[in-house]
Amino acid sequence: MRSFLWWFSMGCLTTLAVLMVQGGMRDLVSGTNPSGSSGAILSMSTTIFGGGLLAGCLALILNRLR
Repeated sequence: MRSFLWWFSMGCLTTLAVLMVQGGMRDLVSGTNPSGSSGAILSMSTTIFGGGLLAGCLALILNRLR
């Protein structure tokens, strides 16, 4: 469980870093998305959570294979 939490947090941080490099955070802050800020925040948080979940699950699978 500790390994999953570590890789989940690393996956979230990496996804956030990629979004910041691509300019997604700038669009979120400046509000250039026409769909509204609540939809953009939900989409951004879902993407970050998904990246963390992907990294955590991959860590568990690779730990089982080892």
